[in-house]
Amino acid sequence: MTVYGFLSWYVFIYPFYISVVWVVLGLYYWWRRERDPDKERSNWPDHWPPVTILVPCYNESASIAATCTSLMILSYPNYKVVFINDASTDDTAAIIEGMMRHNKNFHLINLEENGGKARALNYGLDTVTSSITVVIDADTLLTPSALKYLVAPFCTQPRLGAVTGNPFALKRNNLLEKIQTAEFSSIISLIKRAQRVVGRVFTVSGCAAAYRTEVLKEVGGFSPYTATEDIDITWRMQRHFYEVWFMPQAIAFIQCPATVKEYWKQRKRWALGGWHLLRTHKGIFKDLRYRYLYPAYLETVLSFFWSFVFVLGSVFWVTTYLFELAPMGVSPIPAWLGALISIACIVQMATSIFINRRYDPTLYRSFFWVPVYIFFFFVVGALTIVWTAPKGIFGKLEHAGKWESPERRTLGA
Repeated sequence: MTVYGFLSWYVFIYPFYISVVWVVLGLYYWWRRERDPDKERSNWPDHWPPVTILVPCYNESASIAATCTSLMILSYPNYKVVFINDASTDDTAAIIEGMMRHNKNFHLINLEENGGKARALNYGLDTVTSSITVVIDADTLLTPSALKYLVAPFCTQPRLGAVTGNPFALKRNNLLEKIQTAEFSSIISLIKRAQRVVGRVFTVSGCAAAYRTEVLKEVGGFSPYTATEDIDITWRMQRHFYEVWFMPQAIAFIQCPATVKEYWKQRKRWALGGWHLLRTHKGIFKDLRYRYLYPAYLETVLSFFWSFVFVLGSVFWVTTYLFELAPMGVSPIPAWLGALISIACIVQMATSIFINRRYDPTLYRSFFWVPVYIFFFFVVGALTIVWTAPKGIFGKLEHAGKWESPERRTLGA
């Protein structure tokens, strides 16, 4: 087999193989831990520990009122909310202050200079005295019982460092939102289930995650030297030998990008965070105690390699074809292997609908968009990885976490 032949097989076999792994391990997780809802609350404590919820904010006036409302109706007995306003230039602070008049457990920290999400979170962390810290995005709507599901595992697992929630798309109006609805259920939640079976979660969901406060402070808080502080904190906790769990019952509804521009910006940030992970945590191979992290790191390397093979190979193939030469490289035309991948993705989506049906009974409506979602997830994901490679590999890490909130829309609209 030629090199081109091998790479062509890799482009189509790798996503098929990884999809099969996600489905099998995701079903195994469901069978062992979710199949019987009656057992889920059997280990809930008689007395719930105090919780501090940190909400970093930067120009969130369109969504912050809805977020505040959702935080007012949590079915948790002892919690307070700390909003960290990272020098917003809109009415974010005024809206929060208005909510504070009617909610004594709401607090606000106003920062004079915008320094990024990680820096804002660290300011908030300095004020935390509770044993559990929960972090949510300013456009995240927790379901009333979500906080209990996030906190309960800490009461029985002393080596637990973090618990991540289960994000669902809130709005599903246009094509892009429908595609992301399919993605969050059939990719993100299924991957986290599979990773828990293996033993290590690649990343908590930054939109909704709980942390043991003393562990957060032990590892140095959130790093401003990465584009994705949620990935970095997950790895630093696991490098300190703390576990990270996924709780699918902790539902968080989030606002997905509604425009191609915002979607591209978000995925570039995610890709850049992957590059930063490879740079900042490559030291795990110097110590065999971190061998349990090797599979997650190597899987990232393989997926990034796949992206380069797919993008550059496709460009080379199209170029030779247009010049009427014998096509060389990786053919972007799926043929029968592409059909095989499509079938695997359909099975994957059907599995996720089955597993998540009690959390979101309307998820089946996203099934129609699976073929389009395949294009977006693999093609756009590959393009962003290649696009961000120079900055991700050679760029300075200082101020990498400086943020710009995506375009928000009124959540109640």
